[in-house]
Amino acid sequence: MASKRRSMAEFLDLAKPGTPAIIDGLKRELPIEKLIPRQNQPRRTVDPSELEHMAATIRALGIIQPIVVRPLDGQSDDYYEIVAGERRWRAAQLAGMSAVPTIIRTLDERRTVLYSLAENIARSDLSSMELARGYRSVVEEHGFSQTELAEAIGQNVKTVNRVLQLLKLPDSIQELIERNMLTAKHGELLLGLSSVHQLQLAQRAAEQEWSVRELERQIAKPAETTLRKSPGHATNDDIAREQTLWSEQLGTDVKLRYSKTGTIRITITANSIDEYQGIRERLGVN
Repeated sequence: MASKRRSMAEFLDLAKPGTPAIIDGLKRELPIEKLIPRQNQPRRTVDPSELEHMAATIRALGIIQPIVVRPLDGQSDDYYEIVAGERRWRAAQLAGMSAVPTIIRTLDERRTVLYSLAENIARSDLSSMELARGYRSVVEEHGFSQTELAEAIGQNVKTVNRVLQLLKLPDSIQELIERNMLTAKHGELLLGLSSVHQLQLAQRAAEQEWSVRELERQIAKPAETTLRKSPGHATNDDIAREQTLWSEQLGTDVKLRYSKTGTIRITITANSIDEYQGIRERLGVN
């Protein structure tokens, strides 16, 4: 029988036994200068026009959803770190507000980073690359496994793994995704290629505004040319080239064996469960 998925509050409570997870803290109006943004927020960029729009809304209606903060250890004069709502805080400054509504939570660093990430996911506030960096921070810096992270934020572990794989792309391709010149789906297709091939196709896809389907077609071209030959008469160079294409596309070791009758045996090796899940995703197996 499948285990029941834990709520975010229950999961955070397990992060540090013996302490409360998320206290329904004090709701207070705090001076805007007493709030300090987090240093390692997954979101890197904020659209100025979006902030101006938010500021106009705040001038008309005020801040509808309070900003979530936590007390800063070792800070005097009641300074607070923003856990969720940094854009609302920045927009409130543009709107000329001197104080903002907040909810004060008691969270340690490990739970703060997860809470902040979950809040951004719930509000769809992060780009694909920002989401990937946020996942990496939780996994590498705060000791969560991918399975634990997926459970905590209500995502499938395959989805979490697929997002994390984007960080394996060259920085220039990550930047294209960040700037919305390519989508995460484009990035996933590029993952199985060599670095040179990745960069060439990524640049062309961005400049010519290729759809995901067009990128798939361009990637498949070399393989189509080779496979038009009779498999039974494939040369060693043909086989090696095909194996390389398969291996680069799937990101793992692939062996091909051609028979004289024309059949082809394909052997795909996965070295871990995460790698296996990634292969399934690339092959479109649900």
